[in-house]
Amino acid sequence: MDICRELFDRSNVDAVLVLSSSNTFYLSGFESSNCQIVITKDNQYFITDKRYYNEAVDVLKDRFEVIAGGYEDIQKKLTGIKKLGWDSNVSYETYKLVSKLFAGIELIEITKIIETLRMFKTKQEIENIKIAQSITEKGFDEALKALKQGVSEIEIAALIEYVFLKNGASLAFDSIVAFGSNGASPHAHRTNRKLQSGDFVTMDIGAKWNGYCSDMTRTVAYGAISTKQEEIYNTVLNAQVKAENEIRAGMSGYEADKIARDYISQKGYGEYFTHSLGHSVGVDIHENITLSPRAKNDIIKNGMVVTVEPGIYIPGFCGVRIEDTTLIENNIANSLAKSNKNLIII
Repeated sequence: MDICRELFDRSNVDAVLVLSSSNTFYLSGFESSNCQIVITKDNQYFITDKRYYNEAVDVLKDRFEVIAGGYEDIQKKLTGIKKLGWDSNVSYETYKLVSKLFAGIELIEITKIIETLRMFKTKQEIENIKIAQSITEKGFDEALKALKQGVSEIEIAALIEYVFLKNGASLAFDSIVAFGSNGASPHAHRTNRKLQSGDFVTMDIGAKWNGYCSDMTRTVAYGAISTKQEEIYNTVLNAQVKAENEIRAGMSGYEADKIARDYISQKGYGEYFTHSLGHSVGVDIHENITLSPRAKNDIIKNGMVVTVEPGIYIPGFCGVRIEDTTLIENNIANSLAKSNKNLIII
């Protein structure tokens, strides 16, 4: 079934209005900075402006009636309806506008329905994520070759992103490249800090292919490292592998997170694992569900794509994170990443 028709059928309304860019892309496969989707019982409309109109017609003509217009055209298509399901994941200004334009019509929130549909990836979505992952690994491989004394975090990040673009991908998010003590910040901003012997290098990177994201983190060592650094690395690695091996469909996100968190705590580093174990990945880099101490109601199911990414972050010293994007299939977590996770010393 076409995903638009499935959304309409599940919503139990007279029409559906989708406004957020991630959700319009998910439903149509066409990316535009200005578009709205209207689904009625008899038709599907993709409304955009003249900048995108010709391309949208070429791409969408078999599934949508494409209209160059705006909200006045949406009103015309929704004349006479009583119940409008809408995706309210929009700015407050847009929320006010829709409330005013459709005063007198019952507005019914359907964001959760869309989020539920997006949780379960089709074969084509999975293929897109796998290609994005393979390009991500190309970026990582080139970064390893470029690590040398005096290179900066910014230079390594720029190289990785160049590799993504060269291979036809875009960025799933701004690459995180952190040397030494900068790695103690999980989402460190890259700087002009120069690589020094004894540094850990944490690279959290992801390419985006055909609208779908990948997400991978690897931490490598440059030069000789201390026994303490090696202990931290192996603790994170063992926690990551243990979680991947033990995650099962039917678990809650809380239970999955607890696998890695308990292991790290047993090794004496529990206070330094400061974020959740993972999150869903798809059109957006962070989607529902999460694997976290707060995710008792988020249930892992076959067909989901989630990250597994424990870390240890010791302020003023170092940080280590290891992350794979995994596909939940046959009730287990199967890593989509092929890059080496064992400690690499350059």
